[in-house]
Amino acid sequence: ESTDGECSGSLAQEPSDKQLKIARASAAARGIKSVDESYFGSYSSFGIHREMLGDKVRTEAYRDALLGNPSLMNGATVLDVGCGTGILSLFAAKAGASRVIAVDGSAKMVSVATEVAKSNGFLYDENMEMQQKRDTQVITVVHTKAEELNHKIQVPSNKFDVLVSEWMGYCLLYESMLSSVLYARDHFLKPGGAILPDTATIFGAGFGKGGTSLPFWENVYGFDMSCIGKEVTGNSARFPVVDILASEDIVTETAVLNSFDLATMKENEMDFTSSFELRLSESGVSQSGVTWCYGIILWFDTGFTNRFCKEKPVNLSTSPFSTPTHWSQTIFTFEEPIAMAKEESAVVSSASVGTDECPAVMIRSRISIVRASEHRSIDISIETTGISSDGRKRSWPVQIFNL
Repeated sequence: ESTDGECSGSLAQEPSDKQLKIARASAAARGIKSVDESYFGSYSSFGIHREMLGDKVRTEAYRDALLGNPSLMNGATVLDVGCGTGILSLFAAKAGASRVIAVDGSAKMVSVATEVAKSNGFLYDENMEMQQKRDTQVITVVHTKAEELNHKIQVPSNKFDVLVSEWMGYCLLYESMLSSVLYARDHFLKPGGAILPDTATIFGAGFGKGGTSLPFWENVYGFDMSCIGKEVTGNSARFPVVDILASEDIVTETAVLNSFDLATMKENEMDFTSSFELRLSESGVSQSGVTWCYGIILWFDTGFTNRFCKEKPVNLSTSPFSTPTHWSQTIFTFEEPIAMAKEESAVVSSASVGTDECPAVMIRSRISIVRASEHRSIDISIETTGISSDGRKRSWPVQIFNL
């Protein structure tokens, strides 16, 4: 009798498949909520907004796109996703927008953006009599995620003419805010409406020794501390580094990894794999004829193209060949550097590809970038193969990074 009781009790506690699915979904939702709270909380600090506003490349690109295209902005209804201090909404209002809805997930920044809009005479006051309103009083700031906007306000029946957002993160896709922008595009932007920016492209190139910390450690006040430099570089091969590289540290030609059309792309296109080839650039050739490639850096451009910005198209670049931005570049260091040379280099047939005696004339790489299981993070895998002038190949172990 007691055995039967134990069995029946055990069976009664066994969750069904449906219950398990609900439990997993609830746990995932709690995890996402926790990450979101941390994410939005991090943007409550004024330091990060000071850094972004002080980034002239970033802020002036948006300013020029919004103020430089009157045929797009004059009288437009605008949705600003992730408004922060409200700077983009202010530009939109100044450009002649008839209505601006600014949304942000940080309660602190919603309060700040509201006060900023009010201080500059742009805040919409629904309690004010129409005859007392000025044409510039058009901004309403809403505390919500874009996905929940419908629960907070009544979205205009004809939706929005323009969707603007500064959603880009390190390596373009870090923080995964793009999914919120695409949701807003699909649910709140009118057919044929403008999304700003409307294109994004990820680029990659190989970098040399100057892109590592090795030169610093090789001569520290006249002392050789290269043993530290080697350890630091080894650690860098396990973690992506966000930093600014000088253009002279780029040793290969530039490759395009992926381009996104933000007006049409689907959310699953955020996960992609790209195969590309890197060859030494003319400036990357050293006097010895052999140049060491220490890894790959990624950067991005976003475009406000003439599809929507007909009077003044704008390009925002985070390239190492352009003025530095707060995004810097994202650096992925190889486990071991690869020797490279031009096509005509002589090789020792018994030597391994990618060494002094048998430099690679080309690095063939395959990079995958996918959204990680941890909300708002991304996983990056890098496969690398060196090819010598006599056609031999050597592949290195796949490297996995999380950002």
